[in-house]
Amino acid sequence: MVAFDLEGTLVDAEFFPEVGRRLGDGALLDSVTRQAMNGELRFEEALLRRLRVIRGVPLEELREVCLRLPLSRGARETVRALRELHCTPAIITGGFDILADRVAAEFGVEYVCANRFIVEHGRVVSVRRPIVTPEFKARRLLMLARRLGMGPGCCVAVGDGANDIPMMEAAGLGIAFNAKRCVRERADVVIEGGDLREVLPYIIDFKEEVERLNSSPRPSVARLRSLPV
Repeated sequence: MVAFDLEGTLVDAEFFPEVGRRLGDGALLDSVTRQAMNGELRFEEALLRRLRVIRGVPLEELREVCLRLPLSRGARETVRALRELHCTPAIITGGFDILADRVAAEFGVEYVCANRFIVEHGRVVSVRRPIVTPEFKARRLLMLARRLGMGPGCCVAVGDGANDIPMMEAAGLGIAFNAKRCVRERADVVIEGGDLREVLPYIIDFKEEVERLNSSPRPSVARLRSLPV
C-alpha cells in the first residue's frame, strides 16, 4: 500500500491559502497553514483557527476552489503506475473531503481518509470529530494495512508537512516530497523536485525487497539451533 498526503503531494497547492485569497484573508490563512506544516503550531489548533476564518462560507464556493487547484506534476501517472505494480494507493490527509474525493475520483483511488465539514444551511460551521490529526493519520494507515492483510512494514507513506511525520514513521518507507525541513530530517527518502514520478524507483525497490524477504524460506528450528551463538 502507498498512502499519499493530499495538499502539497498529490495536489500542487494548499486549500486554505487558496480559499483565503478568494475571501481576502490570504495572508492570515497562509501564515497559519505554513506554521502548521512546519510543525510550529499544533495541527488541531491551526485547523480550528482557519475554520473560524471561513465559518459561514457557502460549501459550494469552497468546492469551486477545489476544482481549480492543480494536481502535482506526474501525480496521475504515478498512481496509474502503482496500480500496474499491484500496489494499493490511498489518500490519508488532514485536509477535507471535498478536495480528497475530487482527486480520488479522478485517480480511481478507493481508500480515502479526510476531515469533513459540518454544514448548516449550505454554509460551513465547523469540522466533524474525530479530527484527522497527525496521530490519527498514522492509526488510519495501520488500520488500512490490517484490512488489506499486510503489516505496516509493507506500506509506503508520502508527504510534505509536519502532520505527515507519524504516518511516515509508521510505514516501512517514508518519502518526503518537496517537504518542510522537519519532514526531510525524519524521512527515509527525500525527493526535491516538481514531479511526483520521482518516488516510483524508490517504491519499486522497496516493493522488491519486501517481496524478497517474504519469499525467503524461514530456517527450521533444527537449523536455528545449529547456528553459532
